[in-house]
Amino acid sequence: MNTALIDSELEHLLNFVGYGTLSANVWFLGMEEAGGGEENICSRLNFRQVEDCADAHRILGITKHHLGKRVIQRTWWGMCYIMLRLEGKEPDTESIRNYQADYLGRFQGSSLLCELMPIPKPSISQWGYEELIPQFASSDEYYRVVMPRRVGYLQQLLSEHRPKIVIGYGKRYWKNYKKLFGNLEFSKSGQFLVARDRSTAVVLTDHLAARTMNGKFDDVVALVKNGG
Repeated sequence: MNTALIDSELEHLLNFVGYGTLSANVWFLGMEEAGGGEENICSRLNFRQVEDCADAHRILGITKHHLGKRVIQRTWWGMCYIMLRLEGKEPDTESIRNYQADYLGRFQGSSLLCELMPIPKPSISQWGYEELIPQFASSDEYYRVVMPRRVGYLQQLLSEHRPKIVIGYGKRYWKNYKKLFGNLEFSKSGQFLVARDRSTAVVLTDHLAARTMNGKFDDVVALVKNGG
């Protein structure tokens, strides 16, 4: 068992933004990373505020998506498809595999992969960090305390960096994502919600790995290209 995190270490985890670069044109927004576990969480203490995706996963001991045969991760598949289409390239399997390894969430790429909640967990309802992170006794307490803080934190980053496109995925969490864009009015477009201001187009979708997204990624690309 790892030693309980001190407050400064917890602050470091809560301030982690994601993978890529804050100057990216496209931000992908999820609810939280899956997985976790004490070793994973402690390894993240070595992360910078914004990390290169390959470097970060090397720290976590996960290399299969960036090295060797480069296994395509299901959620990243959709992100790569969208990015390739936006860049005017054909999203065949090998192009997606290469894009995932070399550009998605990388410092040299044009995307930022961020999560509303910063600490990975096996599932939304689980916590399991009572001993490692005693500052939060339960998942409910973690969400109650950290959610408003993260909303304000990401709002500030969005205001400072003005990405051209934000894609929030996971229909179950649309109401949470919309809090980041309090002044924008969302409208329905097919199975998506769309909003925009002078600088940013926001599209809320089902989870990118969901069956309901099969054949729908070109629709997402069309929405952000053509103004909804």
